[in-house]
Amino acid sequence: MTRINIICEGSTEEAFVNKILAPHFLTKGIVVTPRNLGKGDSYDKMRYNILQWMKEENGAYVTTLIDLYGMNKGFPGYLANKHKQPYDKVQAIEAAVNEDIAKEGLDQSMFIPHFQLHEFEALLFSDPDLLQEWLSLDRPIKADTFKSINDGFPSPEHINDSPQTAPSKRILGAVPSYSKVAEGVLIAEDIGLEKIRGACKHFDGWMTELEGLAPGNAIMCVL
Repeated sequence: MTRINIICEGSTEEAFVNKILAPHFLTKGIVVTPRNLGKGDSYDKMRYNILQWMKEENGAYVTTLIDLYGMNKGFPGYLANKHKQPYDKVQAIEAAVNEDIAKEGLDQSMFIPHFQLHEFEALLFSDPDLLQEWLSLDRPIKADTFKSINDGFPSPEHINDSPQTAPSKRILGAVPSYSKVAEGVLIAEDIGLEKIRGACKHFDGWMTELEGLAPGNAIMCVL
């Protein structure tokens, strides 16, 4: 079995890993384990956890599920790339973090940086109609609220990251009682990984890279 440890932004991402990602990867011979940072806005804290986990569990990969939203100048590559288009920006920051971790002289092939564009709630816009249906069960919401938001962007991952317009802020603007942990993960589970991956190419790329670490694939690489 391949082991992958995932450093998560918070409780929502931890639940997402446990409830949705773990069963998916287990079918491929991959065991994933989340570690909840509590908050993902401190690079020093994230870096410490990455390095500690790489040192503690020899043979296990380490990756991250941290929101790009809320990131700050403490993250390598953030200031130099903050004004780029979303996909260029996130890939450049991931590369800069990878380069920084490489300075420690550990097996760099065991580290896979990933930052979520722009936060977990973007995944829920993969099916805005289902999102609307879920959140309007016991609350009045204007028709097509989330569809109209999603239609304004090339993809859910493009929904921007200001304190007023990040995906979660848009949901909370329509549904102030929305709960990330209690509702967000259940909605994502109902949408399903296939639809999420089809709408969110950066997330899908990360999933594909992790799937490539499955035991059978590793054997083929050696051969």
